[in-house]
Amino acid sequence: MKIKKKQQGATLITWLIVAAFLGLTASAVVKVAPYYIEFNSVKSMMKNIAGTPNIEKANMRIINAKIEKHLTVNGLYALEKAYYASKNRSAPTKTKNPFSITRIKKTKNKHKLTVSYDVPVPWIGNLSFLVKFKHSVVLGEPETVINETADSSEDPNRRNSFNF
Repeated sequence: MKIKKKQQGATLITWLIVAAFLGLTASAVVKVAPYYIEFNSVKSMMKNIAGTPNIEKANMRIINAKIEKHLTVNGLYALEKAYYASKNRSAPTKTKNPFSITRIKKTKNKHKLTVSYDVPVPWIGNLSFLVKFKHSVVLGEPETVINETADSSEDPNRRNSFNF
């Protein structure tokens, strides 16, 4: 009498499906990871700008010059592309400047510098990721953390906010 053994382990098709899934996941990580690394540099840049002596009293031109200097020196390509696209007056469509300065509610003269930009990352064929980044620092207080969810209800068209 022959005893049949039950099949154990995964079949070839199962292994191919797992390998395809892991390959797609790895390719997505490889495409998106550089933009997250760049965003850490953006946060460092903003902390550096916020820590500049007397920056809370500086005008927009001085802050704008510091931003442009950091963009050029640090090679922040995705943010640089968004920033200079907003400066291009001959472009057919108007692009919003990723940087804005807003007065903080319930304070006299404190302002926050906010960067908010989107990065479309092409993936496979016509599929792509849209990665959104946002970070804020208080000018003159680089160590102050601002809760983004609490400030997300603010209207960007308010009178006390202005873009560069």
